[in-house]
Amino acid sequence: FAVAPGLPFTVATDARRREVYWATYGADAHRRAGPAVGPPTSAATEQPTAGNGPLLYPDAFPHPIQPTHPRAGDLARAVATAAVPTLPTVPLYRRRPDADEPGARKRVTAH
Repeated sequence: FAVAPGLPFTVATDARRREVYWATYGADAHRRAGPAVGPPTSAATEQPTAGNGPLLYPDAFPHPIQPTHPRAGDLARAVATAAVPTLPTVPLYRRRPDADEPGARKRVTAH
């Protein structure tokens, strides 16, 4: 079955590095936990789970539901009809960046 009103569910998607982005939702479709990022074991659940997390980590998310990947048209329709609450469009960083600040410049000498 698919994500449906009236049933609690989880969404888990690939975050690379053997981690998932995840959030849980109640029967009223309001977020209960997350969004967060971490190893699949930190978000493991018996709840129905949408996203590609169940495909990648079936032990952590044994009850996959659709959609695996939401369609743009479905997302636009949900926002246009106010079927889902919208949030401000601000960046939401779940983990620190991989990039490091550059160190001191190396000294170059002529031979």
